Amino acid sequence: MKDGYLVDTPAPGVYRPVDSSSDVPFSKFYKPNELPPKIELSDDIIQAYGRAMHSLGRLDGFWTEIENPETVFGLFVYKEAEQSSQVEGTRVTVSDMYKEGEDSKDVREARNYASALKQAAKQLSKTGRFRGNLSNELLKDLHRELMEKGRTDEEDPLPGEFRPGYAWIDESTGIGTRVRFVPPKAEIAASRMENFEEYMQSEGAYPNLIDIGILHYQIETIHPFVDGNGRVGRLLIVLLLMASDILLHPLFYLSSYIRRNRDEYTDRLLAVSEEGEWNEWLLFFLTGIKEQANEAFSRAKLLLYLREQYQEKYIDARPSVKSLLEKIFTEPVFTVNRASEMIDMSYPAANQAISILEDDGVLRERTQKERYREFQADEVLDALNKDADEIPSPHAITQ
Repeated sequence: MKDGYLVDTPAPGVYRPVDSSSDVPFSKFYKPNELPPKIELSDDIIQAYGRAMHSLGRLDGFWTEIENPETVFGLFVYKEAEQSSQVEGTRVTVSDMYKEGEDSKDVREARNYASALKQAAKQLSKTGRFRGNLSNELLKDLHRELMEKGRTDEEDPLPGEFRPGYAWIDESTGIGTRVRFVPPKAEIAASRMENFEEYMQSEGAYPNLIDIGILHYQIETIHPFVDGNGRVGRLLIVLLLMASDILLHPLFYLSSYIRRNRDEYTDRLLAVSEEGEWNEWLLFFLTGIKEQANEAFSRAKLLLYLREQYQEKYIDARPSVKSLLEKIFTEPVFTVNRASEMIDMSYPAANQAISILEDDGVLRERTQKERYREFQADEVLDALNKDADEIPSPHAITQ
């Protein structure tokens, strides 16, 4: 934190002294201003905005043109959950989330994240995709879903409740930790969240993606919960894209970009608070939107091309095989019992379909056990897990 209590304008807030009776390892906290901030958008931001919107438009348009997009976008929810959990320092993978019997804290957190995103997206689609349907109560519901039985270092993360006391963010010094940033004290945080909700539900003062970048900065700066603030903030990005009528489905995962650029991400947020560097933060944010929209588009093309290849190869296959081939794009790891449920057929029918696809190399048994066998679709998982620079271009995929 900067020395002194006042931050030079145009920073969107000031430092204030902590209460004298508080027993905390810092002397001041940050008090952000209410939204909206005054920002003079640079030409670079205007251009970056156009590029990001173009990439998102291409992604959303692609999904509206294909049959049964839900057979693929479910994987993208799990991809976002995986990447968001890895931002927090875990090593959870999509395969781990599907594995029966896996119940570590890290895996529970990732599953909770996927469940929260799917439920919120479903609710938003049902009530109407506009910002007025987003609220602090929804954020609390998301937090409750994330934190109950999930991964947390806090003894009691108060699921679904705003924090009652101070919070602070540490950073490593190499020989220990130090306090890097202190969000507003509880009563100010609660007041700012009321303003946050009001602005989130409004038409906003800036174009949609700029508003989303501003809202993400604000909720991370307010830090309204004891734990899980980053996860809630990243979830909200996807929901805001849907509520702003930019995306129809939750098939976007900015967490991957944040994970790859974690240090710059935290530096950019702090630079807004201390230096008023809005344009630098927004350029970083919009660049991430564009990159991840392009990556999601290429990954979706690869998955759908793979599905089409399977459909063509197994056009004359028995119904159980064709049905299971569709389901592996929403659930690529499963047991025979689970496969029976997925295709709504008997255990013998599911087992026979698995045997056919295993013989052809589409499925692989991964436990090496005679009982409680578990199978996975390697090509599907490979397409989902490829690094961004390993994904073929959309043009190359169809050649």
